[in-house]
Amino acid sequence: MEISVLNKVLNFVLARGWTDYDNFSSKLASTIVKQKPRNRVELVKILESTENTFFKLNGLNRKKFIENFPTDQILNIISKKGTPESLTFKDIFEEVDRISVTVGKSLLLKLREIDERVIQDAIQDSLRELNATNTVERSHDSVLEVADREHFSLLVNGVSKSFALVVKGYKSINMKTITAKGIMHQITRAYNRTYPDYLLLVLAKNPSDSLVSELVQYGKSVGNEHLVILCDPVDLTRFLKSRNII
Repeated sequence: MEISVLNKVLNFVLARGWTDYDNFSSKLASTIVKQKPRNRVELVKILESTENTFFKLNGLNRKKFIENFPTDQILNIISKKGTPESLTFKDIFEEVDRISVTVGKSLLLKLREIDERVIQDAIQDSLRELNATNTVERSHDSVLEVADREHFSLLVNGVSKSFALVVKGYKSINMKTITAKGIMHQITRAYNRTYPDYLLLVLAKNPSDSLVSELVQYGKSVGNEHLVILCDPVDLTRFLKSRNII
């Protein structure tokens, strides 16, 4: 439960560009879970009693912070009503359904020519159209990897959900299929940065037979068996085709 609460608090803080001084989010989440507020009044009292360093160093008005705090989402988690639901890539990017599976399969060889950056940019453009937060343009000469760099929030069925994004292009994996061993370091790194509700894993090469079950096991280990949303090569070609990229 504490991980879920921390996820909400940390996402709230980072999405607004504030610095998480002295592990403010972690300490606040721990306090909330220990005191288990039953309603908004009790949660507000916790927020009003938190130490002031975070607010001073970020130049924040505590009252405004409380007014915008994700109170209902936190209370849902505390009351065990906030269990993450299972989502698919198509639930987020509905344009995938414009292209048939047959057409998607026929385009698989095209993925060998597509750079990770192109895939990442296509996803980012789609997210902008969906009014997702934190879809900031990066320079093309950045020394950072495209993979595991993105974090965004999006309304899903009327509820704000946070996501991290990991993209693996065809040329970034030397093996015939993508295994847990080959990408788990990126999965854990992306998750541990912001503790998102979901982690979107986009693959331009086929996953190994055991990858899905291993991802589910990892999700269970952090309290969310639905954590990883997998986009396999066929759904990826359908997505890219719908955006006229291939």
